[in-house]
Amino acid sequence: MTTNRKAEIICVGTELLLGQIVNTNAAWLARELSLLGIHSYYQTVVGDNPGRLADCIRQAIGRSDIILLTGGLGPTQDDITMAVASSVAGLPLKLHEPSRAAIADYFQRIGRFQVTSNNWKQAMLPDPCIVMPNSNGTAPGAILETRQGDRTVHLVLLPGPPSEMTVMFRDQAAPWLQAQTTARLRHVFVHMIGIGESAAETALSDLIERQSPTLAPYASEGEVVFRITQAVASDDEPDTTQAMLDEVKRRVGQHIYEVGMRTMPEVVRDLLIAKNQTVSYAESCTGGLATGQLTDFPGASRVLKGSLVAYANGIKQELLNVPVELLEREGAVSEACAARMAEGCRRLFSTDWAVAITGIAGPDGGSDDKPIGTVWLAVSGPDGTVTQQLRQGGNRARIRKVSALKAHDLLRQQLVK
Repeated sequence: MTTNRKAEIICVGTELLLGQIVNTNAAWLARELSLLGIHSYYQTVVGDNPGRLADCIRQAIGRSDIILLTGGLGPTQDDITMAVASSVAGLPLKLHEPSRAAIADYFQRIGRFQVTSNNWKQAMLPDPCIVMPNSNGTAPGAILETRQGDRTVHLVLLPGPPSEMTVMFRDQAAPWLQAQTTARLRHVFVHMIGIGESAAETALSDLIERQSPTLAPYASEGEVVFRITQAVASDDEPDTTQAMLDEVKRRVGQHIYEVGMRTMPEVVRDLLIAKNQTVSYAESCTGGLATGQLTDFPGASRVLKGSLVAYANGIKQELLNVPVELLEREGAVSEACAARMAEGCRRLFSTDWAVAITGIAGPDGGSDDKPIGTVWLAVSGPDGTVTQQLRQGGNRARIRKVSALKAHDLLRQQLVK
């Protein structure tokens, strides 16, 4: 075992090269490896071509100790990763009976009793290898070993679909990987909102220049995330991240909404659960995006009662009781309209809280007094209604995403009062 093994990531699939699917696996795996104290220095995307894939694997074996491959483990002809990786490692493929039984059981559970023969290909695994069963699909993963001179190199083969890959990695690959290195990194993630990346960096510039622990910013749409990292030789080494965190809080604490891994919607969900309260949404320009951000996470059903996409003014009038006179006088993108939308939504769904969003996401529809990016937010609750205006730049997708995030933050501010 070495102190710090070098890793790299190979994502397999012609659909990735063609841009038909966004490669989220590489970013996710790189982040998870860093949390394990394993540095990844290379990422490669290669199509479903045996020769090119074999070349990529050989190149990776020559420079890295751990190679993570995602994709190409399925039953079709273009699923070649297991066979190619086994060939490069000099290992034969052999039928793994427990995996064959697991595949048969999976199809029985979903009510498919006529299984095509190509599915059994997924049970042909390198011999020897560590088999990683797939709890969310049919293709098992595998960890196999090969040699490069005096080095031992491991290939970690994972399925391509993120819903299968992430579970398999966290439950099976990550514990194995952690045992392969004595290097450890302590991470503390600090999430901020209401401050730009440049302003946050200016406030913390001297801390960013330090080396132990380190402080690094990560810009994200609508928020800024800082990561405090301490390299340790063992878990018993004193924690120095807390002193850094205390200083960050002292300087920009008013902008911090989370110290940890939770997103803004998760923070809101947990606050509502703790208070045993409910929420509803009335969305115009975001078209249900804020509601979707909340329901992305388990436990949303404990707090969310309903949501209404009130795109047309007629729906705002009929279902949310926004007066036609108000719409004619102030317009749909106005403080008064947002407030009435939130209040009407709260009554409609009988919730403790209601969130409303109305704005101009573009690329058309702006004016001199209401340019593209003008958004009004409102939160109605037990003590009344609060509003907030946003003036944002960027494209339509960014305006909608940030508006939904800021709407959740406006609700969070009321919940922590």
